[in-house]
Amino acid sequence: PGVKDNSLFLDYHKNPFPTFFSRGMNVSLSTDDPLQIHLTKEPLVEEYSIAAQVWKLTACDLCEIARNSVLQSGYPHDSKQHWVSDTYWKLGPEGNDIKKTNVPGVRMQFRKDILNGELKLIEEGAMKWQNRQGRRR
Repeated sequence: PGVKDNSLFLDYHKNPFPTFFSRGMNVSLSTDDPLQIHLTKEPLVEEYSIAAQVWKLTACDLCEIARNSVLQSGYPHDSKQHWVSDTYWKLGPEGNDIKKTNVPGVRMQFRKDILNGELKLIEEGAMKWQNRQGRRR
């Protein structure tokens, strides 16, 4: 749901979006009801503008969120290559063209490192669980 849509039921400051984004989750902004809720003829720009103001997002943050939106979309392969990178499916800087997305390589590397760390924790937890299950048999 869009930022403004949530405002009907939830205070902006209670919205989980900034927490999810700061933790490295792949989130994007959208608008569901542009004719009913928005005040301008550019509802998606309105969503980004409100998000930037309310959550103090930087230009880099907004570019990353827009990049995420393209990756999450149903756009065909060639469109994602056009807007993100010829190798958009790769993690980290390898899957990002800064000239297209304006998202720095250091940000992309940080996101990749965080994801790999989380995956390692999950793998270690799964192995510990398997070991405990093996001892119970």
